[in-house]
Order: sequence, then C-alpha cells, then structure tokens
Amino acid sequence: MSQVDLKALLKQLSSPDADATTIVTPQRVRELAAAISPSASHDDQSFALLSVSKIVDVASQDGTPDEVALRIKHIFDPLVADALSTDSADPVSLVPATSLLAVVAQTAPKAVVAILTQHLGLDDNDDKESTVDPLSLLLELAELPSSLQPAFAGLLSSLAGTKAGRDLVRNRALEWLSAAAEAETKQVQGDTKVLCAVTLSKLGREDPVVGEKPEERAVKDEEAEENESRFARTLAAHIAASSASSRSDGILPSLEGLSVLSTRPFIRDILAADSAFLKGLLALSPVPQAAGGSLPVTPRASMSSLDQLATAPVDTALCYGVVTILSNLTQRKAVLSEQDQQMARLRRMAISGKGAADGGDDPRESDNAAKARTDLVVAAGVLGALRGLVRAESTRVRAGLGALCRDIVEDKAQRVPFIRDGGVKILTIILRDMKDAEDKIAPAQGLAKLVITTPPQLLFPAPYQTNALNALHPLYLLLVHPNSSLLQKFESLMALTNLASIDPQFGSRIVAANMTPPESNEFRGADRSTTVPVVSKVEELLLDDNTLVRRAATELVCNLVTSEAGFSYFSGDQAGSPDPDPRAASRLGVLLLLTDVDDLATRLAASGALAVLTESVVACKLLLSGAGISSTSKRNAWERLGDLFEPGGAVPEIGEDGERLETVSSSPPDAGLAHRAAVIIENLARFCNAEDEEQLKKGQAALEGKIEAAVKAFIPTKDRPADPRVDVAGVVKALLEARKTLAGE
Repeated sequence: MSQVDLKALLKQLSSPDADATTIVTPQRVRELAAAISPSASHDDQSFALLSVSKIVDVASQDGTPDEVALRIKHIFDPLVADALSTDSADPVSLVPATSLLAVVAQTAPKAVVAILTQHLGLDDNDDKESTVDPLSLLLELAELPSSLQPAFAGLLSSLAGTKAGRDLVRNRALEWLSAAAEAETKQVQGDTKVLCAVTLSKLGREDPVVGEKPEERAVKDEEAEENESRFARTLAAHIAASSASSRSDGILPSLEGLSVLSTRPFIRDILAADSAFLKGLLALSPVPQAAGGSLPVTPRASMSSLDQLATAPVDTALCYGVVTILSNLTQRKAVLSEQDQQMARLRRMAISGKGAADGGDDPRESDNAAKARTDLVVAAGVLGALRGLVRAESTRVRAGLGALCRDIVEDKAQRVPFIRDGGVKILTIILRDMKDAEDKIAPAQGLAKLVITTPPQLLFPAPYQTNALNALHPLYLLLVHPNSSLLQKFESLMALTNLASIDPQFGSRIVAANMTPPESNEFRGADRSTTVPVVSKVEELLLDDNTLVRRAATELVCNLVTSEAGFSYFSGDQAGSPDPDPRAASRLGVLLLLTDVDDLATRLAASGALAVLTESVVACKLLLSGAGISSTSKRNAWERLGDLFEPGGAVPEIGEDGERLETVSSSPPDAGLAHRAAVIIENLARFCNAEDEEQLKKGQAALEGKIEAAVKAFIPTKDRPADPRVDVAGVVKALLEARKTLAGE
C-alpha cells in the first residue's frame, strides 16, 4: 500500500458520514498489515499507524463497548482468514498480521482479544471440533526462532498494557513469556527477550487476596521482587548497549517497561546505581538547540552533523519514556496529611491483615534515599539533557519535566547548578506552554523553591526587576489552586514575600492580581467567569492553623503594605474617597490579633505591618474603634500593644476572666517588638492628640509605666551588658518619642 493510497484512505475516513466497515475492505486490511510490518519503511509505517488509529476512532463513534469491539473485530477478521488459507507452517508469513494486531490492541484491546480467542473450527484426529484459536497457533509457531517471535512478543506487550488483554496474557501466554525472557540469545530472535521482559513487567504482581496470610504474601512479594529486578537489569542493559546513532526497535518498549518498573523503590536504587544505564538513557534525549550568538565549542567538521541533530524532529514517545524514568528515579515520597496517612493504614490493614498497619516506612522511599538517587542522576548529566527534552512539544512530556525539575531543586545543593545550566529557562518554557492549570503546579513549586533561596539578580536575566515579573503568575496559581498542598501554598507565600521585597511595584501587582478559579475549585458556587483576588487567599492563610503558613502569610502582608496598593488595601485609606473601606477594619483586627500569637516571627511581621499602616489616619481610627476585634474580647488595642513590651518577647498568659497575668522577669523586651510597638503607639497617640482625646486617655492608662520600664530594661548595666546585635540607641529613642507623644507633649 503506497503512501498515496494511505492518504486516500485517511481522507475517506475523515468524511463526516464515514463507515469504517464499508471503507476498510479485506484487501485494504492486508495492505495495512504489509505497510505496518517491520520490513516496511518508516514513512509507510507512520501513515499506516495513523490509518489504524483513524479506523478504530471511526468504528467507535456509536454503540456499546461490546458492539464497538464486535465491529472492529469484523474489520480485521480477514487477517485470520488469510492465515488459515495460506496453510503454511512458515511463521514469517504471520508477521504482518501479528504486527497489525499489536497496533490495534493499543486502542481496541477487546476486539483483538476476541480475534485471538475465536474458535477456528479445525477438526482434530477424532473428527470433533477442537478449541484451537489464533492465539494457540501463534504460541506454537513462536516456539522456534524466527521474526514472528519479536512480533508476537510485541502483540503480547500491547495487550498486557490494557485491562481487557492482561488476563488473557496472564492465563494463556505467561509460560511462553517466562521461557523466552530467560532463554539464551541464540534461542530467540531480535528483541524478543527485551519485549518479553517488558510484557512481564506490565503484568505486574497478582493482586493481594483479602484474608491472605502475611507469610504467604511475603513469599510472593519476595519472588516478585527477584523477577522484577531481573527484568529491570535486562532492560537497563539493553538501553546501555544502544547508542544515539543506532537504536534498535526494542528501545521504546524497554523505556515503557522501565517506566512501569521504576515505580518500585528497590528498582529505582538498581537503576540509579547503574552509571552505564544512566549514560545510555540520557543519550536518548534530543540534542538541544544552540543559543543564539554562542561560539562553537566543537571542531568545525562536526558542526553540520550537530546542526542536523539539533533541528531533527523530536521523537515524543522516546522523550516521554526518558522523562518518566528520570522523574521516577528522583521522585520523593508525597507528604500526606494525617487523615491521608490514617486512610493508608486502614487500606493496608484491610488487604493484608491487622499486622500490616504496624509496618514501618520503606527506607528506600526516605528523603535521604531520594536525595542519593537524585545526586547520581545529576552527576550523570541530566541537567544538560533537560534542554533537549524540553524540545518535545508534548503536554505529558512537559508535565513530567516539570515534576523532574521540581524534584531536582528540592535539594538546595542542586539549585545553583540547575540555574547555571539554564534550568530557569526550562521552567519558564514549561509554565508558558502548559494549558492545564494542575500540570503547572509541580514546575511552579520548583520555581518557588528557587525564588526563596536565590537572590533575584542571580536568578533572573537583566533587567531582573522586569523579568522577575514573569514569576508572579505561576506563584499565584500555586497559592490559589485547590489541589495545591499546604506545603506548596507555604512555599508560594515565601516566594511572593521575596519578590515583594524587590520593589514596591511587585507588592502593588500582587494586591491587584486576580485568578480565575480552576474548574475543580474550592470556591463553591463561584462562577467560572468571575475572578478571585489573590490577596484574599493570603488573608485566609493569615488564620491558618499551621504556624509556619500563618507566619509566611503575615510576612507577605508586611511586605505588601509598603506598596501603595497594599497600604490602601489594608489601611482602608481609599484615595479620592472620604469613606474608608468597610472591610479594612477586619484586616487590621486580624493583624492586631496576630501580634498576640505564640510565635515571635509572626508577631514581628504583624507589628511591622501595623507600624506602617498606622501612618494612615483612617487605619488609626479603625484600629482604635475595635471594629475588627471580636465583641467578646475584653482587651483593646492599647492593651494588646502593651503586651509587646513583655520581658523576652514572651506572650502574656490570660486568665479565665480575660485579664492578663503579670510576667515576672528581669529580661528586657524583645528589641524588634518593642521598636515596632513604639512606632505604632506614637502614630496612634499623634492621631488621638488631634482627634480623640478620650482614646488618648485610654492609651495612657493601658500603657502606664510600661514604656518607662522598657526604656530602663534596655539601658545596659554591669550585670547585663548591651547586646551588640541590638540597636539599643534606636530602640530607646523610639520609646522616648512614643512616651512623649502619648503624654501629649
């Protein structure tokens, strides 16, 4: 079947009223089998693959699954009729048909199972109808070395990757597969051993039986581990022996098998320790395109061949296999919530009995084990391979690359090499081109880790103040996406805090930013056409139960209020409007409450934000009105500010009656809290002197003697010398200014 004929077939199948059963005649099925056989040219095979995919697609457009399977079986049944009519014992004659069925099995496994298991109506010696079917004939003919062996192994591999075909392969072909996988090379032809190992890897282990004795399960698991280790070494050796210039047909199946096997922790250790395998695996990645303006670093004679490789079409399937294996090798164990951990324990208990719930974690899944594997992968040259792999314009490849990059930069020691080798550009490409918001979570987390620990002038190209703006949107997504974990939200907060410190324009952009809720959103009842302010998620996390998350959100707010938009948003001071933002009172009240939590860093950030915001008359009025504080609270803003002068920065204890208990200590207050409290008190007192004498009296009563005691505590004595890390003069000066303003002087 020529390419012209194949194109004509595709055109017919693409018509709106196409009927595959009419268009695809038995003769065309035979021609497709010939075009897809191993002896056909690569171009013919490509067009034939497209044609088969389109045939299955058209035949599957209506009807129940059983009706669709029967329809597709009817289309390809001529393959069986041809095999019987030839009456030949030559296995090679069955190669085209077997190769075609292997392709059909990937998209229509139920139909292929029906073709392989239909009774042929052959008579045995007793003149009775036998149970001979096409599968039994293939098993018999594939016993001897021939080109049918790799074709048949490929068919079984395709079936083993599907639910419909897995049981058939396990029940009927397991013995043949095991024998071929362990046979001497001369006993099998081509890549049969590799393909059999791939198929056995796909079959996996038998499902645990409810009520099965733990010792019986342990024996089966040990035997399965030995087999899987042997398969992994076979496939790894095959990839290590291949080269970028001469790749066998078994490379893609080998990658597929290792993609399955490398989900096992012990297989990851085997593969990561095999330097030859890692070198061969990375050699399969595409050649990266040279950066514009770069000078040649290779002999001129080899430049033309490198240029051809760098512009050659990228094999997406190959890249996907490479990326999947690398991602599995560097993968770290997911951090589960307490509820998820309990569910996992119950699941193990239900499957394997009561004792399973008490089993410890596998040390091969620990962070240290994952770090060791990642170090080996990086040492093998994965960072250079990333630039070639990102050329694959495939969503699945780039999603895997995003997870791989994230796992590499999990280790702080790998972040500098990652940045140096162009890792930030790779993350930028992935985030720019990915359409699904959920696929962006992993690369966005990787970017967040880099922003947290790397100065922006080193992370982003010049001018970094402009280029760093590109990092904002991925960090917004990481923060607001409902499928982001608490750790990912925490890292997004920290990264945004660092970016907000670059320039006030970053803070203004963060406050003004809006995100459309993802389809599976947590904003119940929200319209997909509406948007949600990013800063509202920050406000929500100010009250999170996790101390670190609450601290990170508060520190971000502290940086945001230094921008014009952030100052207006949290102070309620709306430009051009005499009325304050009615929601600002609650925001100020939350910050005031956060100055009272049992975490020094959070108190410092919250009081720092208030020190800035109380420069606004509107904020002072709202804060002193108590509108943002619960009506059940008996403590006003002045009293809470007085608590910032507690010795050592301790949080005062509150009695059952709501009154604070005095702290007895000779230690001075925390310098940072005292300085911030002094600035806030001075700002509030200045407002009260001008507009609210009654509030001024409340402040004087609540803070009586506290500022003087703090000043005295900071003055060094013989027994308590000055702390060189503290700007005592600056703190004392601020305290004296606050006392003076509070006294109305």
